[in-house]
Amino acid sequence: MMTSTTNKTVAVKAYDLGDEEGNDHNIENNPQKELYKKSSFFSDDHGNLKMVNFICRYPVRIFIFIIILCNASVIILGQLALRDGNPITEDTNAYDIHDIRSIAYDTLRLASNETNSAYITFVENGRRLNGESKLLQEDLGDVTYWIYKAKTSEGLFTKDSLSFMYETEATILQNKVYPDYCYAEYNVTVSPPTKECTKPLSVMNIYFASLWDEALADEIINMFKSDPTKIQMYNDLAPCVEAGFFCDLLPPIYTEADKLWVKSTSDDINSMIVMWDGQGQLNSNVDQVTEFIAYMNELVTKRSKVNFYFDANFALDNKVSMFSRSIIYWGELLNGTTTVDESEKKLKTFILDNLVAQWDEKSSKNYSDKVQSYYFMGSLIWDLILQILLLDGLKALASFTAVFFYLRYMLGSWFLSAVGMFEIVMSLPLAWITFSYIFQIKYFSALNTLCIFIVMAIGADDIFVFMDAYKQSASKGPEVLSSLETRMSWVFRRSGSAMLLTTITTCCAFLCTLISPIAGTRSFGVFAAFVIFYDYLLVMILFCTSVVIYHNQLENKPNCCNCTFWRKCDPTPTDAALKRFEHGEEPHVDRISLFFKEKVGPFMLNVRNRIGIAIILLAWIVVSSIYTVKLEPTTSAEQFLDENHPLQIGVTILTDEFPKTQEDETSKIHFVWGLDYVSRDGVNQLLDPSFVGNAAFSSSFVFDESCQSALLDICTTLRTDPSLDEFILRKDGIKSVDCFLEQFAAYSVDPSSSCVDVRAGAWRNETWEVSSTDLNAAMSEFVTQTACGQGQKTVKEYFEDTLGWDGTSLRYVGISVDSNKLDPRGNLAEDIVREIYDKFIELAQEFDKTVEGACKTKTLMTDLDQKFVFMNNQRIYRTSAVSGSMVGVVFAFAVLFISTRKLHLSLFATLCVLSVLLGVIGCITMLGWTLGTIEAILISILAGFSVDYVIHLAHAYHHAEGDVDNRIKSAYGDMGISVFSGMVTSVVASIPLFFCTLTFFAKFGTFLCLTISLSWVFANFGFMCLLASFKIPMDKKCL
Repeated sequence: MMTSTTNKTVAVKAYDLGDEEGNDHNIENNPQKELYKKSSFFSDDHGNLKMVNFICRYPVRIFIFIIILCNASVIILGQLALRDGNPITEDTNAYDIHDIRSIAYDTLRLASNETNSAYITFVENGRRLNGESKLLQEDLGDVTYWIYKAKTSEGLFTKDSLSFMYETEATILQNKVYPDYCYAEYNVTVSPPTKECTKPLSVMNIYFASLWDEALADEIINMFKSDPTKIQMYNDLAPCVEAGFFCDLLPPIYTEADKLWVKSTSDDINSMIVMWDGQGQLNSNVDQVTEFIAYMNELVTKRSKVNFYFDANFALDNKVSMFSRSIIYWGELLNGTTTVDESEKKLKTFILDNLVAQWDEKSSKNYSDKVQSYYFMGSLIWDLILQILLLDGLKALASFTAVFFYLRYMLGSWFLSAVGMFEIVMSLPLAWITFSYIFQIKYFSALNTLCIFIVMAIGADDIFVFMDAYKQSASKGPEVLSSLETRMSWVFRRSGSAMLLTTITTCCAFLCTLISPIAGTRSFGVFAAFVIFYDYLLVMILFCTSVVIYHNQLENKPNCCNCTFWRKCDPTPTDAALKRFEHGEEPHVDRISLFFKEKVGPFMLNVRNRIGIAIILLAWIVVSSIYTVKLEPTTSAEQFLDENHPLQIGVTILTDEFPKTQEDETSKIHFVWGLDYVSRDGVNQLLDPSFVGNAAFSSSFVFDESCQSALLDICTTLRTDPSLDEFILRKDGIKSVDCFLEQFAAYSVDPSSSCVDVRAGAWRNETWEVSSTDLNAAMSEFVTQTACGQGQKTVKEYFEDTLGWDGTSLRYVGISVDSNKLDPRGNLAEDIVREIYDKFIELAQEFDKTVEGACKTKTLMTDLDQKFVFMNNQRIYRTSAVSGSMVGVVFAFAVLFISTRKLHLSLFATLCVLSVLLGVIGCITMLGWTLGTIEAILISILAGFSVDYVIHLAHAYHHAEGDVDNRIKSAYGDMGISVFSGMVTSVVASIPLFFCTLTFFAKFGTFLCLTISLSWVFANFGFMCLLASFKIPMDKKCL
């Protein structure tokens, strides 16, 4: 027995140095020559890696240590996350900080925040000194939006449909405690002030009016019906007769009698409007009410009273509205609360406990056969989003489960599969800690959540590469199987170099996002690179260790759950493999590897087959190229949710089906004087997302008499310039211009002036300008007056963004207009917004000719809904999509060329990556996608997903031996199964994403599936076809 063991030991040592007789081999001709290296910092005298030696010596200890370290990292991360709260950074500052549009936006936003904060502090201090407090529910806290869609061609303005809509809104309005939560309007002329709930914005107010003068309504209808020209007369004269505007522009054909007729008609209509309170029964003559509304819609000064309630197709010749909407208002602060947060929490609790169940019932699909209703409310949106995220997260769990079981099928071990999934998951918290707490990157983009799917695909691919290298090592003979250390060193080198190439190229592709000026995109790229790096690290250490444990304890034992796992395998799998090799036994090769080596390889070497493949792939490239050039920027608002989700349906209806009305929330365009552009010195959004600079007030700004007069002229220009008709929304037939100077001028002439006096304009004939010395005293009283805009806000509240009064001084002033196209809820196509932007920039430059000399400061033009900022973002997304993907391709070429020193391998691989780029972009164009934010981000990282498979095959081809034909067969045999398994797991991981509610996840799933599928096709058939066709020998240097 001793002799046998000694002989075996001698034989094994002989394998280390030569053949069984101990004869030396020519190392240069040995296929395992990488094992015969002199001792170095990384390897021992036998060429074995020192780290691998350490792993093989203490596998269990290292395994337990890494598991404890990973779990400790999760615990630490959990504690840090609980301390810091929600890690996701709001994308409110997602823009190029050096673009003029974002600079203008932040200039006004920061100045407004600073002055308003100072004013609030000033007012609160005054109230505390006087023992005063705010009235309950006097501020608007939230709104409930109801949207109705007709299920029949009769539309919504029928008795049955109106009754349903009334019952729906009655769930709120007739709730006994609704007055304790509504948005209250106070009558402060009596003591104590009395309150009543603000009337909802609903067509129910008209059809359920407490009083309807049927005879008067019929008279008005017949008057316009019998003489349609009176509609035009009314529209020409009403702005002058009702509001005193444009009287000097009236055509001379109209007489005083005509004006009196307009005045009389307006009074009659107003007498009916005041009774629209929704407190009565359903009007018995629904058709008359509908016709009356249709005629009201034709009158420019009355249209705003009705056009909120019907869709864009409603008209005199089409008195059918398929859509309607209502808004019900909620107030704050509520009784028993002292802060806005407490008030919002109390309101939300009331809604959830008392109303949501009724709303869900009313909005269910089958509740009514006449009307489908939808609702949403600000305080409930976040809960809904969390619910959607949870459901989509469960679909991610489905991906996780599918990948796990496929790993189990391919690896044949529950233990290795569990460790593999563990290391995939652990790469996320390790990357998170490194990203957020070591490198102190505080911008954590919502896009980062996609990394779970990315690492699931790439991580499984790495596991297959490592495990297939381990399986292949069993057939490599005594040079590899002389010891476990030697075997694992070969596996480590073989798989590690292949995975290192793909890791470097993938990380570089993600890091290419650093060229984007958008912080969220950069954050995602850096975080994804960390995730890929840690996945590689864990595969090479933790999974390698688990393979050693599997080799020592589990591999040769029967059954999946053997109860003798603590006993080592005897003989070891390496010894058994060596014995089989000595006895000349053919190594076991799985069916997939045999298929690729014996079927796909010879198939690819057949000239006719290659011609057919080339024709198919070239045809596909041509078709996809044609569709690629057809990809256009998005021309509509981008959807956040699946188009069939009730919330998305409601938003789409609001965006597409209704006309723009003065009751809609609109984006305001601001012209401001008194501010200097904010400085971006010291701004780094990745490290401090909230800091974008400090408010900068112009030291030269002067708001004296000449400045006041010049700005009032600007207000007049904005209202009267006909070139602005298509850009500014009309309210009551007049362009909506918020000009505090008009009310300020009337107030300076007569502090008791009413809004009627402001519109009448008699103050224009007086000396209304206020000197700089008297300005602060006048302004301190003026800002507390009730504004002449909508609602019951004070001047300061209504003009909070354009009146920079901080309680003691006037820091800046501005004028704003309501856009008739821009909407806070959605984003329009870049070319549409750019036309608006260019017009208002041109206007600002024109204003500078008169205002700059008077106010000593230039005009700043911006909006505060980031519409102009996002316009620039769309350009960035479009350009970065191309530049990011191209830079990724260049990196892939560079890494391949440096690692292989073979130009043809690098060039062929790069051509395949470019083909995948064209294919994916062509496919998404065929699917009807346009180039929006989501698509641009995905295209910019496309190269990172498309390089792995072609690099694996190129690496295998490079390390194979023999002529081109043998190398192709060997590459297929060694790497075909790894690439195939990686493709399958990636596609499997992407499929559940197709069914996600969040549009980004759904599109990412489609994108991932297309990219992985096309990458596999072009790697296996395009790349290998090129190699087989050109047959460039590997012995030619650099070629």
